[in-house]
Amino acid sequence: MKLFKQFPMFSEVDIDWEYPNNEGAGNPFGPEDGANYALLIAELRKQLDSAGLSNVKISIAASAVTTIFDYAKVKDLMAAGLYGINLMTYDFFGTPWAETLGHHTNRKALEEGGWAVETIVDHLLAEGFSADRINIGYAGYTRNARQVEIESLSPLKGSYNPGSGVTTGSFESGTSEWYDVIYSYLDLENQKGRNGFNVYTDQVADADYLYNPQSKLFLSLDTPRTVKAKGEYAAKLGLGGVFTWTIDQDNGVLVNAVREGLGYEIESEVIDMEPFYFEGINVENDEEQSDSDDAQKVNHAPKAAIELMVVGGSTVQLSGAGSSDEDNDELSFSWGVPSQIAVADKTAEIIEVVVPEVSEKTAFQFTLFVRDCYNEPSSQQRFVLTAVPALSQVQPEPEEEEEEEEEIIVPVPDEEEDTTPAEDDTPADDETSPYAQWDASTVYGANWGTFEIVSWKGHNYQVKWWSMGDQPDLNCGAGGAWTDLGAY
Repeated sequence: MKLFKQFPMFSEVDIDWEYPNNEGAGNPFGPEDGANYALLIAELRKQLDSAGLSNVKISIAASAVTTIFDYAKVKDLMAAGLYGINLMTYDFFGTPWAETLGHHTNRKALEEGGWAVETIVDHLLAEGFSADRINIGYAGYTRNARQVEIESLSPLKGSYNPGSGVTTGSFESGTSEWYDVIYSYLDLENQKGRNGFNVYTDQVADADYLYNPQSKLFLSLDTPRTVKAKGEYAAKLGLGGVFTWTIDQDNGVLVNAVREGLGYEIESEVIDMEPFYFEGINVENDEEQSDSDDAQKVNHAPKAAIELMVVGGSTVQLSGAGSSDEDNDELSFSWGVPSQIAVADKTAEIIEVVVPEVSEKTAFQFTLFVRDCYNEPSSQQRFVLTAVPALSQVQPEPEEEEEEEEEIIVPVPDEEEDTTPAEDDTPADDETSPYAQWDASTVYGANWGTFEIVSWKGHNYQVKWWSMGDQPDLNCGAGGAWTDLGAY
């Protein structure tokens, strides 16, 4: 606690337990480690809050191997106060412990369920972890192997001999640090290796490596190309971010690459990064590939997708229980519900709705706003519920019926018949919304802390500050006086 008070620029503490229920340096271990880990997180959270440091987040450095990750019982850790998960997506290969030659920080797996960035991220997402709490890592160092015989460049396949001696490295056997790599093994400016090494790319694993055919030395590493690809992957999935082990090994090139991959704009350019995003000599460029009859095609794996659809007439619960506040303030809820659907209490944490029966696929949009005890609003959360008719009800119509359908005469009201709603039915807002209609002559938000909700043109709106005459639907953007709570 003293550290965070003395150095308030620090906003997060990261716990590195390598690994629960796994032997390290002769330590005791067992299946109870996961429960003990949760007790540690809970006590740390309690002490931080008691010290007035509720803003300080707790994260963990977690194994990127699914079986080891699961021993940590991370869902229990989240319930105890954990915020972020830093997946150590490196050290998938290393000498002398690795059984076969492989990549040490590859994005894709060479076989189903194999160690890779995507394998562990897919596992966490399937388990229900929020994407924005997941961070992936890139390496500022290599994992090396000697006496390597390569059978296939892409996908990588081969063998190595760990032996009993030392494998080439900067300080540690079998590990070269990035600044050593770019001076001794990799020439980024000229897009090639140094001192007899060649750059190769495994397109199946989306991984680069260096290999010297004469010395038989192999170096698995992250390059600007692979690091940028990890950034793009993290941005695409909406992950929390990307980190590195370790920043002191980098000369700035790798962090530039990941920031470009994440989509950051370049404020000032000291070096052009584009030439550094090259693939290995085993990958032909587009022009060469079009002229080659035997160019190897890379097969891209299919992507599975699941769409939730609810049969009309079903009862569904929508929950805001997953909403959170970093200050642990008490929360209030405000649901926006389609006009076709009735809800008993739109301020409840969990609402239960009966989905209307439909004859075709129909989308119903719900919105949720959450406010803390200081009336600070959350961003608007939208959820689209897709309703469909039961499969047994969907029958192809015979051609004869289609022909008859064209002859059906639909009665229309007589033009002289008055079909306009009676005055008692206007406006519809008064009947379907619990809130009064917006009035141009009324002052809203006059008393700070009181943020009125009004109805207008089928939507509910909540005022952000003092407002008079600002029509809600025209003033609900980022700088507008109103927040659109959604349709009712």
